[in-house]
Amino acid sequence: MGEPKSISKHSRIQHEIVSACNDLGIKAIQEFTGNGWRADVFIPDINIPIAFEIQLSQQSLNKTLERQSKYIKDGILGCWLFQKPIPKLIEERPDLPVFFVDEKEEAKLIVSLADRRHVILHEFLESFIKGKIRFNKRAITKRTQHIKLVFLEMECWKCHEMNHIYYVDNPFYSACNVEIQPDEAMWESNSIAYHPEIVALAESIVKNTNHINLKLGPIKKRYSNTIQQSYTSFGCCKCDSIFGDWYIMEAVIDSRYEPNPLTFVGDIELHEDVILNIPHWCYPDNHKFCDD
Repeated sequence: MGEPKSISKHSRIQHEIVSACNDLGIKAIQEFTGNGWRADVFIPDINIPIAFEIQLSQQSLNKTLERQSKYIKDGILGCWLFQKPIPKLIEERPDLPVFFVDEKEEAKLIVSLADRRHVILHEFLESFIKGKIRFNKRAITKRTQHIKLVFLEMECWKCHEMNHIYYVDNPFYSACNVEIQPDEAMWESNSIAYHPEIVALAESIVKNTNHINLKLGPIKKRYSNTIQQSYTSFGCCKCDSIFGDWYIMEAVIDSRYEPNPLTFVGDIELHEDVILNIPHWCYPDNHKFCDD
């Protein structure tokens, strides 16, 4: 007798969908044919029927949307499990639940939601069927944020005292791990570095690292001769001269090309939510969706 043939990835995924349905006590039908469509696995007896499509070969966006429209017409939620990226699919969209399946170590099938989350296929399937994954038009920051602050030396242009400034070296995150980078503009006091929670963290780091002798001047509004108005800024700890945003930006850009030993991490509690319009399929750890 010859060795048994290995099961194809398509069949493995298909069997995993059926297994997840069995664990949930839900009926699943393989290779179900409907009105102009054929689902790899069809789940009929739930509030909104789900058709799972396993697409391991390349398929264009137009073809995918054409096939998806048949499910939408019949009131069915079509969920697509792709192996390769879909050309021209620039952002996630509510009418097209698309997720990507990959095989990791120990032959585990893993589903990725962009770069936000990677989860075992079985867990993903149960969560999707139970409505724990849904589309959100916006992303909202979770309350606790893990922050990385990088301190840089800056000589005062006026009195030549050596000071330190800092910048935030990571974005905020939503509960489902969407990166949220608040809008910033020079000379408008809206830099992430000037958020009260960030300032408090920086001041705490300065206070608790006496051996390094970080010198951080007060962060407050100062008048700028360059733009003829006041804005929140870094300033000299000795003479209180303003450190202009343009020079701060140049210093930060230059520092990114080499490692900086003055890097610290800490957790903060945001006083206000940061909300950005970032369409995404939301799969939070704490079951609180971005649009709740």
